[in-house]
Amino acid sequence: MPWAFGYANPRAIHWGPGALTQLAPELKRLQMNRVALFTNRSLLNEGRLVERVRGALGEAEAPATVVISQHAPQTEIDAALEQATEAGVDGVLSFGGGSAIDAAKIVSVKLADRRGLAYRGLPHIAIPTTLSVAELAGGAGFTNEAGDKAGMRDVRLLLDAVIYDADLTLATPMALWLSTGIRAMDHGVEGFLAEGEHPFSDTLALEGIRRLFASLPRAMAAPADVDVRTENQLAAWFTFTLPGLSAGGLSHVMGKQIGARHGIPHGVTSCLLLPHALRFLAERMPERVAKLGEATGSGDAAGDIQRLIATLGLPQHIADYGLGEPELRRASSELGGTYPSAELLRVYLEAL
Repeated sequence: MPWAFGYANPRAIHWGPGALTQLAPELKRLQMNRVALFTNRSLLNEGRLVERVRGALGEAEAPATVVISQHAPQTEIDAALEQATEAGVDGVLSFGGGSAIDAAKIVSVKLADRRGLAYRGLPHIAIPTTLSVAELAGGAGFTNEAGDKAGMRDVRLLLDAVIYDADLTLATPMALWLSTGIRAMDHGVEGFLAEGEHPFSDTLALEGIRRLFASLPRAMAAPADVDVRTENQLAAWFTFTLPGLSAGGLSHVMGKQIGARHGIPHGVTSCLLLPHALRFLAERMPERVAKLGEATGSGDAAGDIQRLIATLGLPQHIADYGLGEPELRRASSELGGTYPSAELLRVYLEAL
């Protein structure tokens, strides 16, 4: 049977301490002269790093600054679209975590639609400050007006360039950095376990998982070591070369179902659910999960990941976020899809 692979990451990826120097050349290459800068409240309040980004624009300017909250609320995206339209921008620049990046993706496409550019979104460059790697995918998540997680998938959402500069991540709280590292682990695991044949992404996913196991504890031990943080960023990138299937895996879907509704960050939902979802999947694809165990170390992938989460001091119990069986029963009943709700409820309860 013939198979096919579609490479779906941004065209240009720059990495390493000091990579911010590539922002001005990328802006010039993409003919971006007036950009909307999407970021989050904590970075805006910190101030210094945002000013470094502004200082690296070269001949471009950023007449609009948009602040996006966790889980990218629809109301904030709508307001950002109007703000960017009024400022007359010709591109977007995101600086922050997945929520800011996803919101910028959506606005870039909606702005293009308003201008009759049906073939592409406005140019978008991202400077990520977490390991959730939203910048690598042609999809975007947001929270709808009902408070539930929703998504948009469009090839035009794919970014034009990404800049991984570890110097710009030093203000990211360590708990957030590490939990999004587990999110990256989740990408690697679920991409590897996705249906079909994908040898290219499998090779990178396994290498990314190995690197995350080696480098995340080192990041916790040395928070200011930009070389270690760069290694974290490279590992996260490697886990996400099959973004569509990786982001649609069981742990991701179950996490999104409770995350936005109950205010649980994306990275934390992976900490809570990944080991339990992996044990569930091991019953259905034992050979594939055994190969994951070779990458995680002991042969027991779920156990290795659960021990890593504990070692990093990250959350492990859904109950810590005020959820109980009634909320989990509702979440599982609303998911449907590939697996019966009773089996999904079992996974949720094991994570309780």
